[in-house]
Amino acid sequence: MADWSIDDLLKSIKHDRKRSSAKERGGPRSRLVDAILVLLLSRPMRSSEIAGILGYDTKYVSSYLSYWKTRGYVEYESGYWMLTPKGEEYAEKVAERERDEKFDRLAALAQRILAGSQIKETRNDKTAPTPKRRTSKSLSFIASQKRELHNKLQERAQAAACFLEAVQSDLTDDETEVLSALLSNYAKWGSTYMYIDQLAQLLDADYKWILGVARNLQTKNIVYLYTDPKLGIRIGLTKPAKELLEECSP
Repeated sequence: MADWSIDDLLKSIKHDRKRSSAKERGGPRSRLVDAILVLLLSRPMRSSEIAGILGYDTKYVSSYLSYWKTRGYVEYESGYWMLTPKGEEYAEKVAERERDEKFDRLAALAQRILAGSQIKETRNDKTAPTPKRRTSKSLSFIASQKRELHNKLQERAQAAACFLEAVQSDLTDDETEVLSALLSNYAKWGSTYMYIDQLAQLLDADYKWILGVARNLQTKNIVYLYTDPKLGIRIGLTKPAKELLEECSP
């Protein structure tokens, strides 16, 4: 499985809350959705096929596609995902942008910069102390710890995506955005709660707006709200929600 950012979960469903009801402003702001839509220009595909080509987990891709279906970019029929006219128009623009000559020049420049940063410089000062080398045993331990942490992050991210897919049909766009931020925090840190002011900072949104959306989620028994006299209002997943999250864990 290719590495992917935990924050992709949040970015994949973040949208413009102030859009006009008659005309949506902007479009997808994720490189992953760009890649998926361009891929679907070729032909309809199953989510498992898309996941295999792009190197992502099938559950994650399915959750992702389900969201963009609600935004009108893709549709699902007989097990296959395909572009809507809106999605096809956007994918064509992405393909054209990627073919742009300026993009090609910048990509080549970025590759040269990256290659240069990987060249090891030799020491000119032979009298400088030689840093103490780590033993192969310690290096193996460090590598093992890194792999274990990486696996935990991936597992929590997959569980969060699965959970969101399970409940998303009952949520409004605003509720989806706030819940996805909470799930993103869980995927990254393993905590099923955070504070409203943290959410406000994370989403760059109004405190009162978030609190109102959180109360709506509370009525659906997805989150609870608790007022801490010192730290403020805390929002967290309810017991039934945590049980569903556990069921979604790989």
